[in-house]
Amino acid sequence: MPGSMMLARRIKDAVIPATTGTMATYPTGTTASIEVDSSGTAGTAGSPMTEIAAASVITSEYRITSVVVSGFESATRYTFTLGYGTAGSETVLGTFSVAAGATTDAFVVPVSMPNIPANSRVAIQSAVLTGTNQHCDIAINYVTV
Repeated sequence: MPGSMMLARRIKDAVIPATTGTMATYPTGTTASIEVDSSGTAGTAGSPMTEIAAASVITSEYRITSVVVSGFESATRYTFTLGYGTAGSETVLGTFSVAAGATTDAFVVPVSMPNIPANSRVAIQSAVLTGTNQHCDIAINYVTV
């Protein structure tokens, strides 16, 4: 087996462990994303956490596998902090950035995060490198465990 294939399998096994759960996206349907606003000046912590999924939405333990980011207001670098839990006291899962070269860009950002307990609220915070009050659209892909 070529070395590159072995490496790809190791990465897959590390990022997406075997599961008997189901893969899904949230939100779905006509509201296939949540608008997130940076609500602050460039380079600051940005907005308060914006709810992506209410506590009652995902009723099994789950793991977020990727975050879909699109619908950028402007071409700049966006930084996101993803968390779960009660509003105002979220447990941070991780932070990632994307650089939108155009407002039509769309990214599927693979993430490796710990499992989230069933019935947990998921939220995200955004900040931008330049500009103020910039928004974009967010959705999550997840697998139940």
